[in-house]
Amino acid sequence: MDIVCQGLWRDMEASYLDVRVFHPNAPSYQKTSIAQLHKTHQNQKKMAYLRRVLNVEQGSFTPLVFATSGGFAPEVKRVLERLGAKICVKHQEGMAETMTFIRQKLRFSLLRSTLVALRGTKRRVIQFDASETDFRLT
Repeated sequence: MDIVCQGLWRDMEASYLDVRVFHPNAPSYQKTSIAQLHKTHQNQKKMAYLRRVLNVEQGSFTPLVFATSGGFAPEVKRVLERLGAKICVKHQEGMAETMTFIRQKLRFSLLRSTLVALRGTKRRVIQFDASETDFRLT
C-alpha cells in the first residue's frame, strides 16, 4: 500500500490508501467507458488488498484510482472531501480554499511522479510540512 494515515474515516483507525494511475486511451481500453475503467481498477485493488487490511491490519482500505487524462474515481472524491473537511476544522479555513489547495498539490504531485517515472530524479525528495501553510489563495 502506498499511503497509511490515521483518523481519516474513524478516530485512531489506520486507513490504507493505494494509488493506481491508468491511461484510458490505451488500445486495450478503447471499447470501455472511463467510468467502467475506474470501477474495474477500484475492484482490482480491493480484491488485492481489502481482505488483508480488514483482517490483519484492522484498518480501512480505499483505492485511489486516477486516469492520466485528469479524471479520478468516485472514492478519490470521497477521500478528498473528507481530507478537506478535516483540514478546514484544524486550520479554521474555508472549504473552497482548502479543496483548491488540496487539488493543486495533488495535481503537481501526480505530475512530478509521472516526470520522475519517465526521466528519473537527480535530487533528494522534498518533504512537505502543512503545519505552517496558509490555505488562502492570494
